[in-house]
Amino acid sequence: MSSQTPSLSPAPTILASRGRGRATSSLPQTQSPAPQTQSPVPADNLRTRLNDEEKLHLVRLCIEYQVEHVKGKKGAFWQKIRMLLKEQIGKDLRDPHSTMRILLQQFEVQRLPQMRQLKWSCGARLSPYI
Repeated sequence: MSSQTPSLSPAPTILASRGRGRATSSLPQTQSPAPQTQSPVPADNLRTRLNDEEKLHLVRLCIEYQVEHVKGKKGAFWQKIRMLLKEQIGKDLRDPHSTMRILLQQFEVQRLPQMRQLKWSCGARLSPYI
């Protein structure tokens, strides 16, 4: 009689993971087949990117038409800015209000501390809002 030792496969170990009670196994996982082709992204989901010159154009339009940015008519103001921007630079910016908020945040993070330092170091009279 030949004595053969049975082939033992390793027992799976469960590894605890952080967050939401998920656990992972140490056993090899089967890979799902790679997608054959990805469908193209619909044009509705593409972001409109503006270069620095186009961003400046957006800011200038907002300044030029700022008197129309009044309570109860702000939506009409942003639609007008969108339309004018499309006519003048040929790009349809879906949400110019959001773009302006992002530009303002970037300015505040990058430039405002420098301007405050300049104000205090040379005693210049800058806007009280800086």
